Amino acid sequence: MSEPDSNPTAVDRTAAERFLRAFHSYGVDRVFANLGTDHTPLLEAAAAVRRAGDEDEIPDIVSSPHEFAAMSAAHGYAAVTGEPQVVLVHVDVGTQNLGAAMHNAHRAGAPVFVLAGLAPVTDAGHSGSRDHPVHYFQDVFDQPGIVREYCRWSDQYRPPADPAETVRRGLERAVSHPPGPVYVTATREALSETVNAAPVTTSRRRVGPGGADASEIERLLSYVRDADRPAVITSDIGRAPADDRVGAVVAFAEAAGAGVVEQTPTTLCFPRDHDHHIGYDPEVALDRADLVILAETDVPWIPDERESPTDATVVQIDPAPTKPTYPRWPFAIDETIQADAATTLEAVADRLSQTTETSGSFWRDVAAERRADAADRLSADESAGRLTPTVLSAAVSSIVDDDTIVVEDAVTSRPAIMSQIRLSEPGSYFWKGGAGLGWAGGAGVGAKLASPDSRVISLVGDGSYLFANPSACALLAAEYDAPTLTVVYDNQGWNAVEGATKAQYPEGAAAADAVPESHIETRVDLSAPATLVDAHTRTVDDPDELPQALEAAAAAVDSGTPAVLDVTVERP
Repeated sequence: MSEPDSNPTAVDRTAAERFLRAFHSYGVDRVFANLGTDHTPLLEAAAAVRRAGDEDEIPDIVSSPHEFAAMSAAHGYAAVTGEPQVVLVHVDVGTQNLGAAMHNAHRAGAPVFVLAGLAPVTDAGHSGSRDHPVHYFQDVFDQPGIVREYCRWSDQYRPPADPAETVRRGLERAVSHPPGPVYVTATREALSETVNAAPVTTSRRRVGPGGADASEIERLLSYVRDADRPAVITSDIGRAPADDRVGAVVAFAEAAGAGVVEQTPTTLCFPRDHDHHIGYDPEVALDRADLVILAETDVPWIPDERESPTDATVVQIDPAPTKPTYPRWPFAIDETIQADAATTLEAVADRLSQTTETSGSFWRDVAAERRADAADRLSADESAGRLTPTVLSAAVSSIVDDDTIVVEDAVTSRPAIMSQIRLSEPGSYFWKGGAGLGWAGGAGVGAKLASPDSRVISLVGDGSYLFANPSACALLAAEYDAPTLTVVYDNQGWNAVEGATKAQYPEGAAAADAVPESHIETRVDLSAPATLVDAHTRTVDDPDELPQALEAAAAAVDSGTPAVLDVTVERP
């Protein structure tokens, strides 16, 4: 919970200044802004605050060259800190440019407050009235409808209401369960109005679920005690505060002798070098466990034609077990506990007796087999002199330490990244949570701003890199001294498209022709956009060059220079 200042605003200030001061008062560090003509009252207010020597009483304004990069950066910052950030965009067109970044924040549960301008509503006579043809072009019937499905709450600020209350309510909805984006609009006239507002005295709440009640804990405890091979499938349990939440999963796994699967994780949910980490494929747990606990996962497995996915008892622990944002959720659950999964698992672990020496040995053997398979794949590729995603990921692991944050958006290279880079620290890994490619470019910058002492490495596919608007991301990183290392897994096309087509039509004409539309014949240097800011760039197509190239890029980033490596890899 954020406590407001005793008197963060005074009477008779413009609504724009009140917004900025209220954001800061309620704990917002940064406003990631892509500016337009509808933001003039906010720009005037920020300048007046700075001139008065009060710049510490408003958030830092981070001017982003593109809205998608701004939203992704705010998402990355919020994911690292667990605290909400603000994105400022321009009317309907700026809202549209948020695009898939809103989808990602919605699916990942990233608390982001979007403040969007509205076209002026008056033709003359007011501060902020229309004074350009664009103000007519930008006037639409339902601007919030562009993003409504992705929002936890939306509103329009209308004077004489107090902007601080709009800020408090929006941030409260953004951070309370289920967290996610909120969207507020305001016209120039509204932001220019003088508001006579009382001092802020109401705290911003963060309302989330607690652990299961005593009877549910006892019931889950009995399931665990009766199981010989319990397993956990999780995707989101490692969100901030990551240390406590990941620690709860570790405590449970060790006390119960449980294996843990990270299924499409949005963040690190369990140390990937732990003896009970059994990988990323839920089939391992579904086929071998006699108790499967779904701990905060939206898509626990892919249903198939089998009558039942598993013979095991399936218990779901989730604050929102019916998944109301999903039109369909066809997963067979034996028992549901609506509660915070980390708190609940920790409570069960505290009740379990001391584990025996053999407890968990089954899953330790499974985990050892998985690590051996990963080592064998790497050895085979290295022996053949191949530059595969596996080889590249193993090389990247050499520049990863306990203070590194990995931001990943590599799609088909993801299995290689997960198996070869064994991260163990809570908060050391983040993924976009949805289907909007390009997230990692801005998210890496946001993560670096949130954790400036960390080395931030963005691992992306060639498609994801292009979708990120890389020139805008490079400029954002350079302008705000947030250097990141971007490694492009460049397989020269849309490998996911080829794979999906072949999977659906294995004997089809497209498969026989290797799905030509999924390949790009023109060879380009994908690191070139970063040269706009004199970044460290290099292309690599020889595995022998990887160690030196990565070390040089890491050294550049550590010295304050953004770096991009375009690495040509074979398709997995």
